[in-house]
Amino acid sequence: GPPPSLRSAKYAGDYNEVKRVGEVKSTERPSDMTDVARFYEATEPVELYNPAARQVIAAQGKTLSENARIFALLAIAIGDAAMACFDSKYFYNYWRPVTAIRAGDTDGNRRTDRDPNWQPLVFSLPFPSYPSGHATFGGAARRVLEDLFGHGGHSITLTNPLVPGVVLHYTRWKQITDDVDDGRVFGGVHYRFDQEAGALQGRRVGSYVMRHKLRPRRER
Repeated sequence: GPPPSLRSAKYAGDYNEVKRVGEVKSTERPSDMTDVARFYEATEPVELYNPAARQVIAAQGKTLSENARIFALLAIAIGDAAMACFDSKYFYNYWRPVTAIRAGDTDGNRRTDRDPNWQPLVFSLPFPSYPSGHATFGGAARRVLEDLFGHGGHSITLTNPLVPGVVLHYTRWKQITDDVDDGRVFGGVHYRFDQEAGALQGRRVGSYVMRHKLRPRRER
């Protein structure tokens, strides 16, 4: 579905959230959210969900053939989610917060004040905002991983040498995608509705993959 109208209350609310907490010098962003935002700027989906899956695989003692299927399903889901996401991005061609906030006086919404000097905490990639890629890829990956491993009860530790000193611990797949969502908003590169739409699109892709791809063979 489409993003919110620029004149809507939803747009104004999410615009003002990212404007407030995603600015590079924001005093309303907790320090742990700064770490999370920088971590998920540096960590791509395959770098994120494959290592997480490996840790749970080791704990659950999966076989070689089970592992091959797990990683194949994860790759298919993330790849298909990427195609769905970028098809949507270029269909709607929605502006990023960094563009919108600097031009807040042109959107026809009296609740969005312009800040011509606004800068996000992390780099805004030069393609449309809606829906969020990180959220779409993560929604698909989470759907696959929850189906294969269960929703929680795990022990997952994530690090990235590009973000030294940041160590993230999780016990549920949802905790990872929640942090991704917050990190993109607190990083100043996405609106909350970008994350919500991406997560929904990703879950639908992941569900399709689990229903139709790499199914067990039926005995004749």
